[in-house]
Amino acid sequence: MPRNRCWLAQFTPVPCNGKLRKCHLIPRQVIRREVGDIDVYDERTWVWGCGGLTGCAGHHGMLDYSRTLRIPREKLPAKVERFAVEHGLGWWLDREYGPSGAAAD
Repeated sequence: MPRNRCWLAQFTPVPCNGKLRKCHLIPRQVIRREVGDIDVYDERTWVWGCGGLTGCAGHHGMLDYSRTLRIPREKLPAKVERFAVEHGLGWWLDREYGPSGAAAD
């Protein structure tokens, strides 16, 4: 995904606000706790999203802080799913984004 575009914008009619930030679709604290520090910044776990003035606003804030932006599981990038499978985090994706298409069948 190009760095000049907010990936999260497709899930809300709210316009982008602020500079692009790395928005983790699997939070760093989950990765740290379950996998270890080494994979916290693995580029498969995040997408670019606008973050307002401080990084905590915009679509990033809607995803992480107010939790008003919801991403359907089937819309997650394949790279996030691969990372989760590799590191045994499928349960976390199931909990946060709903069951995967394979699990729901």
